[in-house]
Amino acid sequence: MKNRIYSMDSAKAVKSIEYGYLNAIHYGAPHKQAGRGNLCSHASPACIAACLGWTSGQAGMVANDADINSVRQSRIDKMVRFMTERAPYMWDMALSTALAYRKAKKAKLKLCARLNGSTDIAWEGIALDIDAKQAAHLSKIIGKRIKPGHYANMFALFHFVQFVDYTKNHLRLNRALPVNYHLTLSRSEINEKQCIAALKSGHNVAVVFGDGLPNHWNGYPVVNGDLHDLRHLDPRGGYVIGLSPKGRKAKRDRTSGFVVWNSATLALAA
Repeated sequence: MKNRIYSMDSAKAVKSIEYGYLNAIHYGAPHKQAGRGNLCSHASPACIAACLGWTSGQAGMVANDADINSVRQSRIDKMVRFMTERAPYMWDMALSTALAYRKAKKAKLKLCARLNGSTDIAWEGIALDIDAKQAAHLSKIIGKRIKPGHYANMFALFHFVQFVDYTKNHLRLNRALPVNYHLTLSRSEINEKQCIAALKSGHNVAVVFGDGLPNHWNGYPVVNGDLHDLRHLDPRGGYVIGLSPKGRKAKRDRTSGFVVWNSATLALAA
């Protein structure tokens, strides 16, 4: 395997263990950082500037924003391969998912995989082919029979695994998504109108609040999304998934509108 596909030891992933899940997160270079197209088609300016996949954790440990450390380079390398060597990269993802499933099973946990840890790729439209040798290898790893053939996406191949993601592309919510793929729309400073419409339609929306979680946002109940990253466990039917700002840039953001602050906090900061 050429790249390490999943992170399973981040603080966010570890939180999921107490809920009975092994959380595997696939991080890639966000937006245009890999130089191979735009991997976050609906990203807002503030989202791009403060992206957790680039400015938080080990990826954010740089002297200057333009610097490339080993974590950033790894995420660039993965997305370059995804864009230029699609078939072998998808095999690496399939193999890594099978290994994560086996690891979860041994730990008596369920697997929950998040393919967009720092990108916004419409994975429901990314197909892959599994030949007989690959199918036999996957079957041996997971202890389930995998048939060779063409699969519409990773979710069809691993129909027994739960997948979750956030997206800023509200149009994806209108698609017939796989039953084992849960999407949460993510608010930015430019898509609030679409987020309220999604809530009205019964979809959940993640909102970043800068000074604690309110009980309601725009009339919709707020639940604490920082307890875990298992968004499929959230109540359904139009809930706001409240998140605290992560990363140095988001925590200082008082002006872009990406982070929601109450008026009293903004007045004190002025």
